[in-house]
Amino acid sequence: MTREGQITLTELLGLVRDKIYEALPGSYWVVAEIAEMKVHTAGHCYLEVTGTETPGGKVTARARATIWASKFRSLNIYFTASTGIPLRAGITILFRATVEYHELYGLSLNITEIDPAYTAGDMALRREAIIRRLTAEGVLTMNSGLTLTSYPRNIAVVSSSKAAGYQDFINHLVNNQYGYVFKPTLFEAVMQGETTAASVIEALDRISEMINEYDVVVIIRGGGSTTDLSWFDSYEIAFHVTQFPVPVLTGIGHEKDQSVTDMVAWKALKTPTAVAGFIVERTMECENNIISMAESLVSAVEGAMEAAEERLSSMQNRITATARLVVRVKEEKLVNHAGRLERASANMLKKAKEATDRMEDALRHLNPAEVLRRGFTLTSRNGTIIQSATELKPGDTIKTHFSEGTAESMVEKINKKN
Repeated sequence: MTREGQITLTELLGLVRDKIYEALPGSYWVVAEIAEMKVHTAGHCYLEVTGTETPGGKVTARARATIWASKFRSLNIYFTASTGIPLRAGITILFRATVEYHELYGLSLNITEIDPAYTAGDMALRREAIIRRLTAEGVLTMNSGLTLTSYPRNIAVVSSSKAAGYQDFINHLVNNQYGYVFKPTLFEAVMQGETTAASVIEALDRISEMINEYDVVVIIRGGGSTTDLSWFDSYEIAFHVTQFPVPVLTGIGHEKDQSVTDMVAWKALKTPTAVAGFIVERTMECENNIISMAESLVSAVEGAMEAAEERLSSMQNRITATARLVVRVKEEKLVNHAGRLERASANMLKKAKEATDRMEDALRHLNPAEVLRRGFTLTSRNGTIIQSATELKPGDTIKTHFSEGTAESMVEKINKKN
């Protein structure tokens, strides 16, 4: 059964194609973000582009686009040379395209030109927006405000084990000319491409779980193209670095450019080898400071000992002089005491002699012979001196002693005193 005016799907879509070509006959400059991008082995580039009403807003349009091999190679080289990055997903571009429609494949855009100046400006604006956001949040200099130990021995390294820069870093660090010992630990991460941010953040999260084991974190990109630097103009990576509790060193830049991640790090260096050199030099400075402090301590101790010896010598001299003075004073006192003692002894001896003489005189006066010469007599009986009349009785024979001799007599009568 048929209806009047019926047409096939091919005929309908052919009408759509004709209307599109009629309404959009020329080419147009279009702003869109590359959502997906694949390069065919034949050299053709297939993209999915999206559009938003405001930058960074919700996707409101989506379309397929193609850059044929005849155009893609030259466009990509020119774009890379102008912006510093190759065409890739995640960037916004301004391109000239014609609208194509095929009944089987639908609508697509055929890109013939790309203005790299727009992308460079857009990337710069995005970069500036990230910097302003970090500044407004007050975190831009948080990591640089941390204190890096003088000898960063335990090092967490965020990098790819296959990168030449990582091997250069390890060789320069481990085989340093001073023989310093370091303990680097690799936390594997993707350092270029669309998964860079998620991979680096995941590595930082793993480090944070054992943060007390590390003195410093090193993020090194080495071995990749300088055009891959833009992957580190990421708010997510930069914010994680600002919040990290230990200093972060970066070696992901090159001579002219610096990523946002470099800006928020404790210190940014140009290459992985430069990062290793910085760590070695900081350790050498630490060693020199220790040596300098040791020398200063030795000098201070020697100075203190010399001063103490001088004080001791001075004290010894003063003590010797004082001792001599004391001895001299004591000797003078001793001589003085000896003189006084000698005089006192002589005086005592003189007085003792005088007393002895007086005693001798007294004894001489008391000598019986002397007493008899003075006219006194002694009476004895049978050789015993009679001291009292009561000792005698009538009839006793007594002898009377005189100085010139004796006389014997007999007691006739005893008269006692009343």
